[in-house]
Amino acid sequence: MEKALSVALYAMLIVIFLFSIGLVIPVYKRYRQAQQEVADLDRALMRRKSEYLVLRDEVHDLEHKSSAVEKVAREKFRYSRESEVVYLYTE
Repeated sequence: MEKALSVALYAMLIVIFLFSIGLVIPVYKRYRQAQQEVADLDRALMRRKSEYLVLRDEVHDLEHKSSAVEKVAREKFRYSRESEVVYLYTE
């Protein structure tokens, strides 16, 4: 009788253990997925921050340096100074 009770107790402990694992695994998977999403967002944030810094520096240069304005005018609008000869090459 005592042996049957201990076998039943072990069986019940095994069932409880398996049930607990069944509850924990989906939560752990969601946790790992959330961690991955946070890591992806952190990488995206770092890219955006570096883009922001580059653009901020370009804006600062355009506001305070005439050479930066001249560079943009020459590259984008093909402006030149008087008496300059501009050669355009096509690829």
